[in-house]
Amino acid sequence: MTRKKVQSIELMQATEKLLLEQGYGGFNFTALSKLLGIGRSTLYEYYSSKDDMIVAYMNELMVHYTDELATIVSVKNAKSQLFQLIELMIKYAHIHSILKIIPLLQSDSEVVVEMKKKFITDHIHIIKEIQTIIDHCKQEKVVREEIPTDVLTNLLFNTINKPTSLKVDNKAWAKWIWEIIYTGMKV
Repeated sequence: MTRKKVQSIELMQATEKLLLEQGYGGFNFTALSKLLGIGRSTLYEYYSSKDDMIVAYMNELMVHYTDELATIVSVKNAKSQLFQLIELMIKYAHIHSILKIIPLLQSDSEVVVEMKKKFITDHIHIIKEIQTIIDHCKQEKVVREEIPTDVLTNLLFNTINKPTSLKVDNKAWAKWIWEIIYTGMKV
């Protein structure tokens, strides 16, 4: 019998799905191999432990997020920049749930230890980039200057998670959040 090879993107998608549905405690190679329709031993060809698998997934997620954020930072139009930031934050809203897993990682392997440090650095970098965008928006009079940047940053972080009871796609949610932030709630 031939072993089924697993594609990296398929592996990362299955890892994300399992982490979001089951959390760290419910994530294991048995559940992941069932989800992928492969043998557990196939996963061990790629990763030596569940923590190694999780940090590989988290690293890929952070790389995609920071790459897309860098593209937005390079946009010159502040209004467009803010809207794209809201869209990005909504697209990656699940990253906050995933980052909560970092303290739960138990492996003391060099890879896991180094990646945990990297994720903290990446998170700080992301916050600084978001604050740079907000400061640019203040300079361009897109948002009010008197509102502290950290207040606006926290506002964005706390408005991106849409309730599951709302049957609305991410584009519509981003548009509504944009409308409320940019034009306010008044008639």
